[in-house]
Amino acid sequence: MPKPPLFAAACLLLAVLPAQTQPPAPPAQPPAATQPPAPPQDLGFVVRSYPKDRNQPIAVVADRPLTLGDLVDHLEARHHPRFREALETRPEVQRMLQSDLIAPWVRHFADLRALQHLTKDLNIDPKKLEDAQSAALKARFQSFLDQYIAQRREAGRPTDLSQQLVNRLLADFQLRNGLACELQGFLDLIEPDDYTRGQLQDFYRDNPRMFGGTVALAHILIHNRDPGTGILLDAPGLAKAAARLADVRARLRPDGSNFEEVAQLCSADAKTAAQGGLLGNVHRCDDRLPAVLCRAAWTMNDGQVSDVIESPYGWHLVKRLEFVQHILVLFTDDAIPTIREGMRRVRQEDWLFKARAQAKLELLL
Repeated sequence: MPKPPLFAAACLLLAVLPAQTQPPAPPAQPPAATQPPAPPQDLGFVVRSYPKDRNQPIAVVADRPLTLGDLVDHLEARHHPRFREALETRPEVQRMLQSDLIAPWVRHFADLRALQHLTKDLNIDPKKLEDAQSAALKARFQSFLDQYIAQRREAGRPTDLSQQLVNRLLADFQLRNGLACELQGFLDLIEPDDYTRGQLQDFYRDNPRMFGGTVALAHILIHNRDPGTGILLDAPGLAKAAARLADVRARLRPDGSNFEEVAQLCSADAKTAAQGGLLGNVHRCDDRLPAVLCRAAWTMNDGQVSDVIESPYGWHLVKRLEFVQHILVLFTDDAIPTIREGMRRVRQEDWLFKARAQAKLELLL
């Protein structure tokens, strides 16, 4: 059976692992065809099943609808052989379409298409793109594997993994994370880490507060997605969410002086609501928060309240509280790796947000 391009490239990683006595296991065969149970229709979020909803749109990119079938076809071609068959014959695979996997799949798939639309005139070399995406997949899987081994070591379990186990881990990892790795590889190719010292110094001068500083912010969250799965709410749920958002905006004073009080009363984020929505201090590229929130907070002024910001968690209103300079980072040889990483992340973020805006990306799932 021919392997998808990224799957084949990722398997090169296995060659650098210690040799094992067990040979790689063959691809698992799905069980005999059975009729998967119909998914419940009262979950409160958009429910899609395959193949019934194959032609249903899940996103719109550059005025072109992307369908559930488009996504499934891509996953099968690039990340998981016989995925369509597994969806139709294995109920546990079908249930992935109502799990916390489907929303990130849709988002990353739509982002890929938006980037392709933005860069269509750049004459990107397909071989270089494939290599960059394969490198991203291999790096992320190796990081996952290192953490997996460390957890086994802490639990007192054997850390000498058989090739069969590694292959199973790889197949599962690629199905779950392959689209995210594809997207990262695309960004790595169009924004390479080849900055000159002068370019790094210019970026440092333009963004001095980014290094050694944090921004304290608070937020009010209104769920327009299911809190458990991240899937978009159904029409009645979205209508209720929109009404809650309108109520929150009506309660807020123009100067944001009662933001903390409204957050305590109205925010869906129970962990922060009790503290007036306080999220704490965040770096410019803080992995603890969606990039859209960090990006917005760092462009605002102290005391300013944002317009509605949509993230994978829902609708947010954000208040920037204050900027804090913890340490002073000078432009030195020792600081260059940190500045280089920050510059690349910000510029890759710029590519992605520009692609979303130009393609007028809309997520429907």
